[in-house]
Amino acid sequence: MDESFYIFYHAAMILSLLVTAFLSVLTWQRRRVPGARAMIALAISTFVWALGYYCEANSGTLERQLFFTGIAYIGSMGAPLAWFLFALNYTADNIKMTGRKIAPLCIIPLFALIMVWTNNWHHLMWSGEHLVQSGYFMITVKAYGPLFWIMLAYNYLLMITGAIILIRRLFIGTCLYAGQAISLVIAVALPLLWNAVYVFDLFSLPRKDLTPVMFAISGLLIIMGLMRFQLLAAVPFARKFLIQHLHDGILAFDLHNRLLEANPAALSILALDKNIIGQKIDNSSPLSPVIKQISSSKPDSAELTLEVSKEERYYELETVPMHDNIDRHVGWLAILRDITERKRRELEYKTIIKTAVDGFWLTDTQGRFLEVNNAYCQMIGYSHDELLKMSISDIEAIETRQQILTHIARIMGEGKDRFETRHRHKDGSIIDVEVSANYLEGGGGRMMLFIRDITERKKLHEQLIAQDRLVSIGELTAGVAHELNNPLTSLIGYSGLLRERDLPADIKEDIIIINNEAKRAARIINNLLTFARKHREGKSPADINEVIRKTLALRTGEQKLNNIRTITHLAADLPELMVNGFQLQQVFLNIIINAEFFMLKAHKKGMLTIVTEQAGNFIRIKIMDDGPGITKKNLNYIFNPFFTTKDVGEGTGLGLSICHGIITEHGGSIRAESKHGEGAAFIIELPVNKVPDRE
Repeated sequence: MDESFYIFYHAAMILSLLVTAFLSVLTWQRRRVPGARAMIALAISTFVWALGYYCEANSGTLERQLFFTGIAYIGSMGAPLAWFLFALNYTADNIKMTGRKIAPLCIIPLFALIMVWTNNWHHLMWSGEHLVQSGYFMITVKAYGPLFWIMLAYNYLLMITGAIILIRRLFIGTCLYAGQAISLVIAVALPLLWNAVYVFDLFSLPRKDLTPVMFAISGLLIIMGLMRFQLLAAVPFARKFLIQHLHDGILAFDLHNRLLEANPAALSILALDKNIIGQKIDNSSPLSPVIKQISSSKPDSAELTLEVSKEERYYELETVPMHDNIDRHVGWLAILRDITERKRRELEYKTIIKTAVDGFWLTDTQGRFLEVNNAYCQMIGYSHDELLKMSISDIEAIETRQQILTHIARIMGEGKDRFETRHRHKDGSIIDVEVSANYLEGGGGRMMLFIRDITERKKLHEQLIAQDRLVSIGELTAGVAHELNNPLTSLIGYSGLLRERDLPADIKEDIIIINNEAKRAARIINNLLTFARKHREGKSPADINEVIRKTLALRTGEQKLNNIRTITHLAADLPELMVNGFQLQQVFLNIIINAEFFMLKAHKKGMLTIVTEQAGNFIRIKIMDDGPGITKKNLNYIFNPFFTTKDVGEGTGLGLSICHGIITEHGGSIRAESKHGEGAAFIIELPVNKVPDRE
């Protein structure tokens, strides 16, 4: 057995030297990767350690064996420190162990080496050294001193701490890093365990330290890690921790389509087992669409549709080239982002756009149509496909192409715009439109525009112009009324005088009729003058009840004809107000006519109630009807210009707006209260101002 062990020992030591030398060269090729330099230091230290032991085993004198023991101690003190630094640098690339940080860790190893080489003076490392024969070996027997045990404890602490760092960090993750961790931990555990066996003489074997032999085996494990598990070539560890809890899938490939890394999200998305990591991806793999995108010359972003748990989901695939520290292309990083919800929102958005009442465009910065909705197709007469081959200049009826481009540039600068223009229908007719434009950055620039057909609104505007003409007619009527007042005054006066004379009964009856009809004509002309507002615009003291009575007098005949009854509750002794009585008459008349219109429309008759009262420093007028009422939604808009619930041709939407302006000008307020189906009430409050004394 002694001879066999002798042969085994020499072969193992030579193998250890070869393996550590090869490991140094192999690691040197990856020297820029985090942890590589510490691994080189570990391999060199192991080589020195094995070389010292091998030379010691082949030395026949005590002095030579002690010399080579000192050489071996250089390696044995450097290896644990190199191992610890490798564990730190490889598992956390944000920790950079510079010279200043390493120096404190080197104090004990350097001190121990000094004490080894000066042991003859103090014998703190060992004592009583002498040669003895152990089988085929001549060995040096020593009695270890206290400093040896301190040094041994320090080395064990570094080795165990490095192993714990790898176990805690590298085992938490994918099998790629777990494989690295297993190879590395076994690599360090073998020398550590055998060193303990040798130091404490746990087995009956020749007293030759086989720790370097264990390092040979460790070297083989490290080489396996380099080759099989991409040790010192895979994505650095700290990056792995950053992606573990991301919802996006992260995949790393080398240039040979080998999967180097995949976070849990990626494995879950693609329903893959973690054992796929480290394997080369072929066409049958679920990862083949990713590989095809990487190997294609297409842009670095694409959309993929994958079936996950029997559900079709959409993913955005982004590919990023990976480079090492000297800018060599070493692989690809692929990011899978779940955009299913975004795609569904886009679908909903497109559905809304397609079903919107207003027209919609999406154009580029040259005015070319990228998308239009059905509403605009119906508005303009062209089909969807026809419009996608056209641009704004093909349907714009006012601006030239150059003006359109200038307008687009202004929208891009300001971000939005709102304007009116005209579009040309497919049949050649012209459509008035209102356009709301917004500029969207990205994709070379886009414009999103909503188009509303305002042709009917324009027609209403023309109706307002026609109403202005009616105002002119009203002024003409007022002039005619003034002219008629003079002969009517004479007619009333003279017929009144004739009534006083002693005339035959039949003639007197005729004169009475003439007088009464002349007075009626005068009242009608008076009302026409009042309605035509052919009066001064200033304010004067007025009795609000009297203004209401005069207004109702204008509607008495119409209300009787339409079966509308008016009830008034006018408070007595109300103070006079400084107002423009004719403007207030216009307000009351407008509200009363509106009430009559809706009551007749609802049930062919109606009840109108008018109440006046004093409330503090205000006089309150309530005009209430029993019509269909006003909806809650419309209550917010009834005083807006051009807002009307009447059919086209029945109203302009200006009446209540004018009323609001008149009351506001008087310092008062006007509001409406209503419940749909229960009638409406308009409440007007006018301030009680000090009225100057009349002379």
